[in-house]
Amino acid sequence: MANKNVKMLKVGYLCFLLLLTGVLFAACSNAKTEDQNAGIVEKVLKLQFNGPDQKIIDFLQNPDYTKVVDGKEVNDEFEQYITEVYGDYFTKDYLIPFFQTAGLVYPVAAELSGYELSLKDTVVKQSEKASNRYTFTATVGYTKDGEKEKTADVSGVVLFSTNEKGKIGKFEYGEDNGLYKELTSGE
Repeated sequence: MANKNVKMLKVGYLCFLLLLTGVLFAACSNAKTEDQNAGIVEKVLKLQFNGPDQKIIDFLQNPDYTKVVDGKEVNDEFEQYITEVYGDYFTKDYLIPFFQTAGLVYPVAAELSGYELSLKDTVVKQSEKASNRYTFTATVGYTKDGEKEKTADVSGVVLFSTNEKGKIGKFEYGEDNGLYKELTSGE
């Protein structure tokens, strides 16, 4: 009888350990996904705020890369380049719209005014209400003609696709503490 109790205790203990292992594994897997998404946001911010990327600027400024097809300007080399550089981070359907709305704002403004941008720090947080929503604050350094570097905090929101895991479906800049105004002031 005592032998039976010992066996039951061992089986119960083993079941408890298996259950605990499963819970811990699930929690670690979820944290890893969240960390991957935060890492993707950081990588995009590094691409946006270190430069400007001279290849992008060349593709945009050099008329040799642009042609007119069916009454629309097309720049295949530009699209191919941003797909190579940013394509791993964005959904296929959102990559081009990102560059048509927000993706060129700071790099082009910096280029046109002679500023260099450098990402100093990022803070990326997952929303408590929506698991695919992240907010960020990027501390961006900017300097021109050897002047003392200034910094500004740029914040925004990123939504990850619910269909394409680990891909950004929307990326918006919010408050930039005067960075865009400074870059475009022409001083």
